[in-house]
Amino acid sequence: MGVFLTILKIIGFVLLGILALILLIFAVILFWPFFYKIEASYYKKDPKAKFQLSYLFHAIRIIIKYEDGDPLVQAKVLWFTVFEKNILELIKGEEETDEGEVAPDLPDDLKPDDSGAEDKNNTQGTGDTGEEDEPEPEIDELTDEEIENYMKFGKAPKIRFPKSVDEIYNNVEKFFQKIAEKWYNIKRNVTDLQKKVRYYTKLIKYYWRLLHHKSVKPAFLVLKKIIIGMIKHIRPRKVRIYIHYGADNPADTAKAVAYYSMIYPYFPKQIRFDADFNNKIMEGEGYLKGRFHVIVFVFFVLRAFLSRNVRKVVALIIREVKRHGK
Repeated sequence: MGVFLTILKIIGFVLLGILALILLIFAVILFWPFFYKIEASYYKKDPKAKFQLSYLFHAIRIIIKYEDGDPLVQAKVLWFTVFEKNILELIKGEEETDEGEVAPDLPDDLKPDDSGAEDKNNTQGTGDTGEEDEPEPEIDELTDEEIENYMKFGKAPKIRFPKSVDEIYNNVEKFFQKIAEKWYNIKRNVTDLQKKVRYYTKLIKYYWRLLHHKSVKPAFLVLKKIIIGMIKHIRPRKVRIYIHYGADNPADTAKAVAYYSMIYPYFPKQIRFDADFNNKIMEGEGYLKGRFHVIVFVFFVLRAFLSRNVRKVVALIIREVKRHGK
């Protein structure tokens, strides 16, 4: 009995340790800040940009950068790159595998039929693949001499006239029938377009009136406070921008200086502007840094969810969208 109780204690301590570890991981994710940094530069018509999201003393990093016309996304843990891919390939969904790469394990119903694989392998050695390659089509080109002979001695095609009055009548009738069909299709397309425009116009007016009703304003006030709070939390803490600008016309450069003087009192140290009245030039660089906590976003989401007015507005919009079938 004592041994059994000891085993239960050990199992209980192990479970408590696992639970404590899970809670610690969740606490770190919620309360440990994420840091982000955005850098960009433009010199000699060579744009460069970089976005970095780091976590846990920069031990975990996600990097999106554009350099030399090549957009890349990377994931790094400490000094090791665990993922690197061209963004354009990710968007297109192209998966290029090397010859030595092992194919993923697929379900039985998705595996290709390998019944003829052995026969195909056997025929490869003899050079017979079992399938004949279609010959590439060739263009039968006329030589210069043939073209010249045809233009000198060849017979021109005869002009074909209708043989009877009935044939003329049929051709005219077919011509007007085609015109009538085209006109009918145009009218139908215009009518359908008018119906769609009237429908969506009424729908937009309806939702505009719905969302601007006086009983909906309390929900939007709550959402407005939440959005402003999230923007204040995620706003960059450090900003540095340098611009070197010169236009063809010195008057345009002077206008740019005037615009800069309007915003200078608000950002005296963050933005530096150098005007060039002698050369046409546009270059510069800049970066911004900031941080955010997941727990803050969780707090704002809970605040919105606990608001009865917000829940009612969301439910009302979902119900109306389903009712209109859109």
